[in-house]
Amino acid sequence: MDQYEKQLIRMELQVGQLISIIARLNERINELEEKELARKVIPIHIRRAAQRT
Repeated sequence: MDQYEKQLIRMELQVGQLISIIARLNERINELEEKELARKVIPIHIRRAAQRT
């Protein structure tokens, strides 16, 4: 295996690691967006219920 092939394999591994990191970041962003949405939606329901009473 020459130097070029070794470098190519290293780059492929790095790309795989980056894809894994991006996937984990996307999952975390989705979790945070869901929490933020819930935080905004719940008070709306509480306010509407309070207006009805």
